[in-house]
Amino acid sequence: MVTTVALILLVAGPAAAHGIGGDAATASIPGFVGIGIEHMLLGWDHLLFVAGIVLLAGGARRGAKVISAFVVGHSLTLITATLAGWQVNATLVDVVIVLSVAFVGGYGMFGRPRRWDIFTAIVFGFGLVHGLGLSTRFQGIGVADEDMVWRLLAFNIGIEVGQLTAIVGFLGLAAVVSLAVKRTHEAALTKVVFVALFAVGSMVAPFLALDEFRSVDGDVSMVALPDDSGCAVDERTQTFPAAGGGHTDKTFYEPGESVPVENFGHSLADGYIVVLYPDDLADQDLDRLREFVTESEPAALLAGTRDDDNPQVSVVTQDQQMTCETVHVGALRIFSRAWLESIGYDA
Repeated sequence: MVTTVALILLVAGPAAAHGIGGDAATASIPGFVGIGIEHMLLGWDHLLFVAGIVLLAGGARRGAKVISAFVVGHSLTLITATLAGWQVNATLVDVVIVLSVAFVGGYGMFGRPRRWDIFTAIVFGFGLVHGLGLSTRFQGIGVADEDMVWRLLAFNIGIEVGQLTAIVGFLGLAAVVSLAVKRTHEAALTKVVFVALFAVGSMVAPFLALDEFRSVDGDVSMVALPDDSGCAVDERTQTFPAAGGGHTDKTFYEPGESVPVENFGHSLADGYIVVLYPDDLADQDLDRLREFVTESEPAALLAGTRDDDNPQVSVVTQDQQMTCETVHVGALRIFSRAWLESIGYDA
């Protein structure tokens, strides 16, 4: 029993962690094809679901039809949700994806579907959910709006290439197993695989859900930040002068410039977002932050250096505060958009 629980915990970690690296925001368009391939091939839950479908279909033609429904589903929501700016809790999507593995395994335990049209429609629905998760991960990269469409399409192509690569691998493995195992044992082995899929999916999902509920306990924000952002959202602790000041002459104050904290406090009360960064911030991070603040629409962000020795980057609103180890454009974009939308701005 101890070994089983340890295995579940070991598997559950990667399921929730196969996000997209923060450096991806600066990748080229062809680079996003590689990012999509990597994301798919590292997502064991996606791979097990696809493997289960291939095994359940039992033939190339039927498998192609079912997989096509899955592809259409996740491509539809990946593109639509990203362009519309829709985001969901990525971990809870992972829970649904893991449950889809259990669904395929459970189906296979009792034989192949009698109504393939219904089964294909269900797979299409799971594809829609998969796409929402992919979209949330993609938006977490922090790609600039003007670069969004082509990089999104490249990412989607990479996802499909990765998925096709995995399917070819599954078919090759199945062929090798068929040659190595007697036909009388093949059916029993297939049943064992479906039982394993059901067991993994049904046991890992509760651990993912429990971990997510623990992570949001006491948190003032339900915004889903990228896994690798190094950022945390909590109640606001940063203070500014309570009175005086007005609006600032510009939005970004360079290291060494005097920061008008009274004006920052005044603007904060008007719904602005204030970013405070250490004066020794690395040049690359400084460039990213400057570009993000000065080019954001609507122009509701201000940034300047901290007046203390705290090495972290603080993003402050009226009620909340996001603290990051360094500049993560994806987290900045998600947090600022969520705040502006909450007060009625069309961000």
